[in-house]
Amino acid sequence: MAVHPSRSANGGFGPVLRGLRKGTGLSQAAFAGQIGSTQRHVSFLETGRAQPSTFMIDRIARALALPVAARLGLYEAAGLPSPYKRRDFDSHEIAEALDVIEHRVLAHWPFPAYVLNKRWDILRMNMAGRMLLAGSAQDPGNDVPNLFEILTSAAFRNRILNWPEAAPILVTRLYREAREDAGLARLLARATDAGLFDGIDQALLTDIPIFVPVELEGPAGERLRLTSLLGQLASVQDAIIEGMTVELMVPLDRDTESRLRSIHLDARPAAGSKIPEPA
Repeated sequence: MAVHPSRSANGGFGPVLRGLRKGTGLSQAAFAGQIGSTQRHVSFLETGRAQPSTFMIDRIARALALPVAARLGLYEAAGLPSPYKRRDFDSHEIAEALDVIEHRVLAHWPFPAYVLNKRWDILRMNMAGRMLLAGSAQDPGNDVPNLFEILTSAAFRNRILNWPEAAPILVTRLYREAREDAGLARLLARATDAGLFDGIDQALLTDIPIFVPVELEGPAGERLRLTSLLGQLASVQDAIIEGMTVELMVPLDRDTESRLRSIHLDARPAAGSKIPEPA
């Protein structure tokens, strides 16, 4: 039996649209102007007196540049067939998409590179990335290594030579991203409660450069100065892949570049050998 839009699993389209509009900080009239409708129609949609068409949902999604997960939620709330698939993480389609990123991007990046989900679990990494993290402490109960847990482990944190300067940059990014993922928020809260970020307010720089590097002791004891470049594939139309980030490590000086390129070359396995996993 078809699901009536006003009786969908999450309470109907109206409350979802109202929450979406309030999240933009717009009045009904301003919201209507942005999506090319009228205040009266927006009011009717929010109260359930009118039901949305697929055309209206598509217009709302495009006007507000909604992520795929939010678009899918609108269709489901309205009880309408969605053009977007709700894929499982373990599906072959997701695996194939990750393969594309790993083999077409990470494998050709000469420096450490990772694919992270919103919780900072490392879904894929290149050989240089594995070498950079080799020997770092990781909870043996975790099947998937987590970059946040690695970075904040005692073994790896001791390798960050400018932790007081780097930690505020890391925390700022973490608080921003933790708003979108409860799992990362829990990891951040646990690290904060453990005192890992104590004193960072006193470590604020008085003359902030363009890049605040992470100065890291490399696998062979060399000093590396790094930042990272974050990216996503532009044409992604899947909520799971859309929530992933490609993190490419970038050297900030020629010595670091040379050393990382050496790590990249040293990390190339012989034919038939396996890439070493972080300990």
